[in-house]
Amino acid sequence: MIMSGEMLLSMFIYVSGVVILLLQWKHILNILLSFEIMMLGIITFFMLSWGLGSSDWSLMMVIVVFGVCEASLGLSLLVSMVRIHGNDYVKSLSLYKL
Repeated sequence: MIMSGEMLLSMFIYVSGVVILLLQWKHILNILLSFEIMMLGIITFFMLSWGLGSSDWSLMMVIVVFGVCEASLGLSLLVSMVRIHGNDYVKSLSLYKL
């Protein structure tokens, strides 16, 4: 498989999402945004690797639906956490309290 410039760009988008996820652990909103960046990189990589004339768009739609469900679930959890704790810091989660 020959890597085109667009496929390298989609891989760069995914890797930048992973780097943001590893470096930005203060706010939950940053974590959710890095998940969305990674999902965008996966979607663009699959769209470019399958080509535009492919008949396998149903699997692509399943991936997009999972991305949308992830975003809506993450935002609803973020809203409920801000209402309960008053902020979106990762440290305010009960899992990290000693």
